[in-house]
Parts: sequence; C-alpha cells; structure tokens
Amino acid sequence: MTENLPDLQHLPIGAITSPHAVRLRHTPSAPLFRVRLHVLLTAAGVIAAVAGAAVSAAPTPVEVRMTADAYEIGGSQLAATEPGVYRGPDGAAVVMEHVDGATRAGASAGLDGAHMTGACTLPDGARVETCRFTLAGRALAAVDTWTGHGWRRRYDDGRRVDIAVTGGRPVPVPIAVGR
Repeated sequence: MTENLPDLQHLPIGAITSPHAVRLRHTPSAPLFRVRLHVLLTAAGVIAAVAGAAVSAAPTPVEVRMTADAYEIGGSQLAATEPGVYRGPDGAAVVMEHVDGATRAGASAGLDGAHMTGACTLPDGARVETCRFTLAGRALAAVDTWTGHGWRRRYDDGRRVDIAVTGGRPVPVPIAVGR
C-alpha cells in the first residue's frame, strides 16, 4: 500500500513562506570571497596607469651647466662676454661675482612671455642658496638645497622644482625655473 503513495517528504507543509516549508540546502561550490583572475588583472592595470600618470606628471629636472665659455639652463645657452657675464641671443643675461665669501648671481630674462629678474646668494661652502625673483611684477622667494647633483628649490608659495647641475659643484641659478 505504501508503494503507490507519493513521496511526502519533499512536499511543503503550508505556504511557501512558512518556516515549515521544506527547502533544499544549497552549498556553494566556491568560497564566497573568491576573486577571479580578470578582476585582479584589471585592478593591477588601473594601479599601473595611476602610477604612470603620477610619474609623467612630475616635472623633469631643469638642467644647468656652467663653464668659462657658457651658462646653459634648460637647453638655452648664454655665451660668456667677459668673466662672470653671460648673454643669450634673446637678451637674457646672467651676471656672477664673488664678494665677501659668497657668490652672488643676478639674471634678467623673458620667461614664458613675462619679464623676470632674479638674484641668488650662495655662501662659500654652503649647501643652501637663497634667491629672490620678480616675475611679471610679482615678488617670489626661494630656498635651494644642494642634493649632491643639483638643487631642490622650494618657492615661498610651496611650489618645488629640481635643478640638475652638471659638474658636481653648486652653481647659482638666479632664474625662476619651474614658474
């Protein structure tokens, strides 16, 4: 007699939402926090792109080189016209003199279409030079710290720029680079 009876073990008793309804238990075949390979690769790609953008956005150091014949800055060459005086074809000029245990340097140039004047003082043996600039009528000050192969300049408004100096010795940079 029990042979023809339906299997009553899997029939819900009451409404489907009833706590007495028979439900099958489902066990997940994979852990809940399993991360797929394509998600990891996408995340790695995004991180690499952000790092690349940060590196490319960082300004490259401005290069400075001074010899007895020329003062070169950022690809512009100013030729020596007499000891300590350098002039460029566009009217830019840098003048340097050693007085009272310090090298003082002054400059006048056009910088991105604006007139700029600058003056820096580098005491003998010092690893720091101080500079003052006027750029398009606006006063700026900067402190340059020697890194061993150039200056790390910090303007008084917080902007920073690296200046690579060829030759391994501090050279005054009286031009408002990075502005």
